[in-house]
Amino acid sequence: MRRRMPEMSFTDRRISSDFYDLVVHSGYFDADWYCARYPDVAETGLDPLQHYLKIGTLLRRDPSPLFETAFYLQQCGAERPVGVPPLVDFLTRGRGKGWKARASQGQVALVAHVFHLDVLADLSHYAANFPAGFDRFVTCPDSFGPTELDRIRAALPEARIVPVPNAGQDVGALMALDAQVGLTRYDVICKMHSKKGAKEPARWRHALLRGILGSRGQVDQILEAFERDPRLMLVGARQLYLHGPSYMWQNAETLGEMFSGLIGDFDYLRRDWGFIGGTCFWIRGAAFGEIRAALAPVEFRPAAYTDDGTVAHSVERLFGMVAALRNGTVMLCDVSTPEVMEIVHGGFPANGPRERVMISDLLRQIDFPEELVRTWMPHGAINGSGATFVRGWLALIGDPLPRRGYLQIEGERVPFLAGGFRADLKQNGVNEGWHAFQVSVPGSLCDGKPHEVVLFDEQTGGELDRCTFAWTKPKRDYWDFQGFLKASMTQPEVMTPFVEEDKRAFAVMENIANRMARKGLAAEPRPLVSVVMPMFNRASVVSEAIASVLAQTYPDFELIVVDDGSRDDSVAVVRRFDDPRIRLIELGENRGVTVARNTALRQAQGEIIAYLDSDNTWDSRFLAAHVGALLELPDADMIYSGVLLYSGQATEPYAMRYGHLHRALLENKNYIDNNIIVHRRAFLDRLGGFDESLRRYVDWDLVLRATEVGRVYSVPMLLCHYYYSRTENAITDNPTHVAHLDVLRANLGARQKAHLAQLDTADLVRPVSIIVPNWQSLEDIRDCIEALHRRDWQGMLDIIVVDNDSTEEVRAYLRAEHEAGRIRFEPLDGNYGFTYAVNIGIALARPESDVILLNNDAIAQPGSVQALQRACLGNPRAGMTVPRQILPAGTKTLRTHVPFARETNDCDVNISAHHRNVATVPVFHDGGGLELNYAAFFAVYIRRELLDEIGPLDAEYGRHYRSDRVYSDLMRNLTDYRMFYVPESHFIHKLQKATDHLREVGEKDKSFELMFKRNQWDAETAGRLNFRAPPWDVF
Repeated sequence: MRRRMPEMSFTDRRISSDFYDLVVHSGYFDADWYCARYPDVAETGLDPLQHYLKIGTLLRRDPSPLFETAFYLQQCGAERPVGVPPLVDFLTRGRGKGWKARASQGQVALVAHVFHLDVLADLSHYAANFPAGFDRFVTCPDSFGPTELDRIRAALPEARIVPVPNAGQDVGALMALDAQVGLTRYDVICKMHSKKGAKEPARWRHALLRGILGSRGQVDQILEAFERDPRLMLVGARQLYLHGPSYMWQNAETLGEMFSGLIGDFDYLRRDWGFIGGTCFWIRGAAFGEIRAALAPVEFRPAAYTDDGTVAHSVERLFGMVAALRNGTVMLCDVSTPEVMEIVHGGFPANGPRERVMISDLLRQIDFPEELVRTWMPHGAINGSGATFVRGWLALIGDPLPRRGYLQIEGERVPFLAGGFRADLKQNGVNEGWHAFQVSVPGSLCDGKPHEVVLFDEQTGGELDRCTFAWTKPKRDYWDFQGFLKASMTQPEVMTPFVEEDKRAFAVMENIANRMARKGLAAEPRPLVSVVMPMFNRASVVSEAIASVLAQTYPDFELIVVDDGSRDDSVAVVRRFDDPRIRLIELGENRGVTVARNTALRQAQGEIIAYLDSDNTWDSRFLAAHVGALLELPDADMIYSGVLLYSGQATEPYAMRYGHLHRALLENKNYIDNNIIVHRRAFLDRLGGFDESLRRYVDWDLVLRATEVGRVYSVPMLLCHYYYSRTENAITDNPTHVAHLDVLRANLGARQKAHLAQLDTADLVRPVSIIVPNWQSLEDIRDCIEALHRRDWQGMLDIIVVDNDSTEEVRAYLRAEHEAGRIRFEPLDGNYGFTYAVNIGIALARPESDVILLNNDAIAQPGSVQALQRACLGNPRAGMTVPRQILPAGTKTLRTHVPFARETNDCDVNISAHHRNVATVPVFHDGGGLELNYAAFFAVYIRRELLDEIGPLDAEYGRHYRSDRVYSDLMRNLTDYRMFYVPESHFIHKLQKATDHLREVGEKDKSFELMFKRNQWDAETAGRLNFRAPPWDVF
């Protein structure tokens, strides 16, 4: 049966033209929304508003999201309108009585997304203008810990903190918050975030925030406007209201594909509309709801940061477009005078710029208040001077990017880019700490005389600091090429001024390069080399890089240039080169350097792969020499060489970087750049390509994996020129990618753990007695023993702990371990020191067993004992083997041994600049075991045959120290045995608590002075042990 339409008291009368006009101009009727919501309207053939007034009101339909009929009628109660449409009643009667048009009316929320903690003060300042009594929310990455959350809570105490996945930037965070709290229940939402970025971040952030929360008076006017005008959809900064079609960039396709249901037939490429560049605005809740519904199928995923072309950037434009789609209005607040506002009807201001202007240029045109401008003045200081360096920092607070400056030294202008990280800068509020500089002093000034140094900011020309220093020419720890190679394993960087010892080493490297180049050119047939060159906005420099490839003396190559969505003339520059060996691949969008390189690798046809970045250059012998080196080293999967480092446009290098392969140092800090890596194409089958989850550190990740699955050699040649800070978009200079370091280290740790676990499956083939001299430190000795008992040694390993009169608490623990059969405990009646206790242990060891001497604060890692034995017994020349001695991050002596190391990471120090203990190195090194002339007996494996030949350690003349050096020298000079370093064996050296305790009490303890400082015996004990007091041991 057909349903009969209910009658209405005014059905027999023509719809009042007054009603029609009243609703049309009210802003509460949205014809597009009404037709989309109620599809049957089209079937009637009526004008949508006529349909609403004639039929829709009978069915209690809503005219738009801004008027909820059922809610309004419920609100009217007994005073429900009769004979008048509910919306008309509201407009003529209800509004005057204070009745609401919708349930959310008057409900307001502030939403802030915090990613950059160093700008919390700005968010706190502007949030103070948001009225009390309304809800406030803060989203942040769910990776933030208690410390970060406490900082947010202190800055925005009234807000509810909602951790969300770090996906989709601030837009993804907004949608994730909506999923948890339901933002469409609010009539108006104020959205802000900790805006940074690469383009005038401080100005951009303040401009955005002054456009929405510039003053309490401004906020009051905004809220009044939203209440008064239902057509008002968006409020934001006038100067950042950008013309949508002109600022489409890479987002046009995404908008059309993903949001066609919302956009419909609106010609967003040609119609007038705008959006707030930077996504800080006030938005009507109903408009947000439409966007949220359109985003329902979209899942934001974690991804490396990019400044355009993502879903988030498309939604940024959609927030503005929705006003045009709904025939709404936009209120624009002047950044310079926040209380001055302009209402835009239609799409875009008539006098607004309809062409693309770079954001940085727009921001510089804004007349900011003087008090704000003052905060953007650069700050900096000269913090000190090394042998031939000047160190300091230079920054604009609020701007995370490196800043250019220069030093004026006795008439010499020395430019620099302040972009290094210093933890103390971050701790003291200098952004995220990426503003340190270190400048090499010109050699002409290294004369021992005082020189005044003045620090200037390049952009402003302002003087920031001045100091006086004196420098002398550096003295190197080497004098021949072998010495240079050994030194490079702990300090790969040699800073200018280059001295004669450097130049002799560099000359040898030149001769090696010439030798290898001749070998490469003489190859028959010559293998094809594929050169991979990614490119993004490098129009100013890429021609030099390409020219250096075309100038190679080795002719058999292909150059694959992959354009990663450049927006400048980079592609045109490449096309100007008329050489069939160049292949250009255009990705069409910025997908990152890893995607670009992997794309090239899939297209590569050569047997050999080399890499050159578009802002660096090669010596003309580079390819020939590296092909020759691969021919020289047929078992090599990958090789790398050295590089000269330049700053900006400098024509003279400020440093040389070459490190003989030392895997442990490579794990701590990278010294192998992608521009000097060459490998066989077949190696990719095992290695895989570049990790596309990383935007930075990709070359480090690649070479780390290469050393794990293949054979990598260091080849000492200097044939690459690497330029720092030559372009504005250098990945090396970009601090926003620093989070990728955590990803790299996590992946490295997981692979290392699996590798050590595999090593631990091996069994011992000969008995081993581990001797641990101990004094105090219950925690250390417990950890030491527990680490050794992680596996069942099947009776092949004994642990002998010789205790130097520790406290009863320590001895009680050791006795219990002894009684449980886990160790042999040998207590001494006094503190005899390291050497005597070791010798007691050796005497107690099984006569057929090898011995490991182990500090009580040494923690054996899985497979490490077996690796030491395998290396020792597998090499008839090995009398002793030593592992990695891994000092934890922050250990104060770490850089004493390894000057290049990053102190924030763990580092092996058994190859030590302090000890100069590498005996010899091959010219081409694969990172394997090396012969050492000495290593501290923190952990050392000694074969039984050596013990039988030269006996125990020398306790008589080396009570607490010295005995390990004496023993090493005796072995090297009296036997044919040698000491070898085993990088596969890992022992962690904890912070030395027992020694620190000794130092604390030492000033008041004569026994400490005698043993720890003088390394001598008291007369009574010496007599009892029949030890001499040599006449030469005097102070």
